[in-house]
Amino acid sequence: MPQSIENVLKIHRPTTLTSPLVIDSPHSGEIYPEDFRPCVPASRYKCAEDRYVHELFEKAAETGGAYLEALFPRIYIDPNRRVDNIDPTTIKGWTRAAKPDFRTELGKGLIWTDAPPSSGPLYDRELTAAEVENRIDGYYTPYYDALTRLMEQARAQFGIAYHLDCHSMQAVSTIMHENGAGEKRPDITLSDRDGTTCDPEYIQTARDILVSLGYEVKINDPYKGAELVIHTGRPAQNWHSIQIEVSRGLYMSEVNLEKFPNFANLQQDLGAFVNRLSDYTKQQIKEPAL
Repeated sequence: MPQSIENVLKIHRPTTLTSPLVIDSPHSGEIYPEDFRPCVPASRYKCAEDRYVHELFEKAAETGGAYLEALFPRIYIDPNRRVDNIDPTTIKGWTRAAKPDFRTELGKGLIWTDAPPSSGPLYDRELTAAEVENRIDGYYTPYYDALTRLMEQARAQFGIAYHLDCHSMQAVSTIMHENGAGEKRPDITLSDRDGTTCDPEYIQTARDILVSLGYEVKINDPYKGAELVIHTGRPAQNWHSIQIEVSRGLYMSEVNLEKFPNFANLQQDLGAFVNRLSDYTKQQIKEPAL
């Protein structure tokens, strides 16, 4: 059974699991390791956080399922990236596998190199291979291990496991997004990698619940889901995964990073959403596989 790890991850779990729903918040961590040492002020690098998401979904711990939080910040190492999503030219002495892509070009691969929201160098030094390997071994790998074991535990007990990967998104895109700046986002985006990470009924049920609560919801637009739902989205093995992105414009200022007065209202709605989604997953329980 996976355990919480100080400054790395926290697991909320009832004494007895009654729901196959596993919820995680991988990008809301606020504990910055001493070796982070960016060259920009906190007002810049903290923009990368999915700030308050762990609070928005805190009722997840009351559904009878497991709830996993990353305590480290995504800008230090991003658990929603492949472990090889690295530009090797930015890391001194890197000899391991590296597959740079549009994310690394935007400065937000596994190891962020640019500072949000307007880009520009995050560090005034070159990171070493040893530093990055420490981040992988001490933060990234334990997070994946914990999430994997929680999914395995749910499937072993209930014959099926469901994953809800929780994030926030900027209300309007910036130059650090692949579609460029100025694109207004919906209230909420749900993602299943174009129908590959879950039974279609799961994401449709999630959408219907959110729409009934009064929110504008799009599916796979502007996000399709990334590495975490790829990892846990295995419908043929009774692992079903979706990503949820909540617009920060609903609950916080993206200038001073403070909560809006209506924060508690959104928190209550998302609590109702999680409870109803958990009820749906309980209806899908199967005989555990031997």
